[in-house]
Amino acid sequence: MGDESSMKKILVRGPALSQSGYGEHARFILRSLRSYPELFDIYLINVNWGQTSWIWEDNEERRWIDELLSKTIQYGQSGGAFDISAQIQIPNEWESLAPINVGITAGIESTKISPQWVEGCLKVNKIITISEHAKHALEKTEYEAQNNQTGQKFMAKTTCPIEVVGYPVKKVKVKNKIDLDLKYNFNFLTIGTFIPRKNLENTIKWFVEQFYDDEVGLIVKTSVAKNCLKDREVTEFRLKEILKEYEGRTCEVYLLHGDMSEEEMTSLYQHPKVKSFVSISHGEGFGLPLFEAAYNALPVVAPAWSGHCDFLYMPVKDKKGKTKNKSMFSTVSYDIKPVQPEAVWEGVIQKDSMWCFPKEWDFKKTIKSVVKNYTPLKSQAKKLQKHLQKEFTPEAQYRKIAEIVSGEPIVSVDTKDLPKISIITSVYNGDEFIEPFLEDITQQTIFKDKCELILVNANSPGKEETIIKKYMEKYPDNIVYRKLEEDPGIYGTWNIGLEMASGEYVTNANLDDRKAVNSLEKHAKTLYSNPDVGLVYADSFITNSPNETFEKNSSANRKYNFEQFSKEAMLRGNQPHNNPMWRKKMHVQHGFFDSKYRSAGDWEFFLRCAFAGVEFKKINDCLGLYYYNPKGVSTNPENFGWKQEEEKKIFKKYFPKIKKTSTKAVQVNSLIL
Repeated sequence: MGDESSMKKILVRGPALSQSGYGEHARFILRSLRSYPELFDIYLINVNWGQTSWIWEDNEERRWIDELLSKTIQYGQSGGAFDISAQIQIPNEWESLAPINVGITAGIESTKISPQWVEGCLKVNKIITISEHAKHALEKTEYEAQNNQTGQKFMAKTTCPIEVVGYPVKKVKVKNKIDLDLKYNFNFLTIGTFIPRKNLENTIKWFVEQFYDDEVGLIVKTSVAKNCLKDREVTEFRLKEILKEYEGRTCEVYLLHGDMSEEEMTSLYQHPKVKSFVSISHGEGFGLPLFEAAYNALPVVAPAWSGHCDFLYMPVKDKKGKTKNKSMFSTVSYDIKPVQPEAVWEGVIQKDSMWCFPKEWDFKKTIKSVVKNYTPLKSQAKKLQKHLQKEFTPEAQYRKIAEIVSGEPIVSVDTKDLPKISIITSVYNGDEFIEPFLEDITQQTIFKDKCELILVNANSPGKEETIIKKYMEKYPDNIVYRKLEEDPGIYGTWNIGLEMASGEYVTNANLDDRKAVNSLEKHAKTLYSNPDVGLVYADSFITNSPNETFEKNSSANRKYNFEQFSKEAMLRGNQPHNNPMWRKKMHVQHGFFDSKYRSAGDWEFFLRCAFAGVEFKKINDCLGLYYYNPKGVSTNPENFGWKQEEEKKIFKKYFPKIKKTSTKAVQVNSLIL
């Protein structure tokens, strides 16, 4: 994992914008890969999933997905190839798109997969599915087939490795609680589209028949296909058709239809009048709504069959100290029978496959028992919640996905193993920026334990020293300060800081720029994990407003999308820019910054190292905020004349070192220098 080849170009294909379960699955895979920017260079092809709507929230993740789509188009037009494909689709849609192909599926809810699925499974190198139930069907299904060339008959079945990784628990903060006009204090909740597999018609009928004269409610979050007005009309009509047989009932049935944010869904699960989640579907690949209900401590009612069994059981010690898997939900008995004719889906749900049919009498008995014995069931649900929050963390699930996709274990770097980091900062005319800068840099996750901030005052006419001394009192072991009698220029100042530095890793931090709170940690861990790499760098958002923070800024997602490292890329522009971290020994081997330069001395030094054979690595993440300062040395329009002349001289110095076969791709991009 230490050289440039460890960075894999991965093509993800799936319904990343869909509101379906497969859409959430695709976003889960993207989040997993994104968590390891040092391993994966991600590209994305979005596909539709049936007639489902697209996600509508304008948030950072949605904007990132849009960037991936644009990036993929550009890369595809240039004829780019990929190392790995990850295809979040049903198996008959899988293809061979790269040297390594990973098929990712929620699997099937019934007992067997189709011949078309078996054929698709033979096109990939490995499979990731969501539950042991889905794995069993993928693994055990086989069909008699015949070799077209020899005529010999054989049993066709999935032969590649199949791994199971469930969804992670999400921590969603609820700021605004959902407003529900519920008549009674005790309400059940069920969620699912109006399709045969979800068994919603029986759920509603059996609920009403059981609680006909009782003050109990059922909330049905459903749709037919899309969350549009026409869909609501059709859904409402279906619901009224079911309920018209039960006029005069006391119990209530509520329809929830339409788009709901994660915050709204969490508020629904946590609503004080929503007491239990019920599902009598015929089968689940995983059962995401059941999972969400369970980790929000809702008691669950469901048959003990299919995907949700992976998370509705937990290990419990008995009186003898033996650990056994105990059901932490109210189980409904069932029969396993052939799927209904209306549920058969050519190429997906086989006519001769089977799934579960929950028993009416036991469902009615169970939901009645939930109302009667709610307190112990709620206590049990809280125990399950704690178990799920511990075992299904995002970090654990993301890591599992990344390791399966990459095909190698991921070595975690403990922050205590990181070497010391020296942060070099030149102080000059910084009154406006000094305090927000110090507040920002001292909040870095590893600042107290691993960092020294070296502030070199280049004989500034400002009053920064007062603020600096205040922070030195707060962080006496972390801040080093020196004031010079005259200004040696930006690179002369940096060189003095480097001579003062005691860290094994060094980075520069400009007074008017800001960092993600874990920026230094991510840079250091990437550098530590890649011993053959001398420097790492990352993208930065761009703002025109001073003293904004990385978390709250007006960049509107405008940023520097720096290239992956190559000598040609380095000649096109200063890729490390304002967000690098490098090994201090590079200065022992290749000298310090050339102080004759006024703006591009860092570019020249990085080129010097790159052409001497030092490897750089890009972290595929945005970890900085660059202030496009109208008065800055490199951004002030009045300086563009001499600045471009300086850049031309550096370009002419290193351009001849590029082989003639590569020169067509090289041109100066002075906008990022």
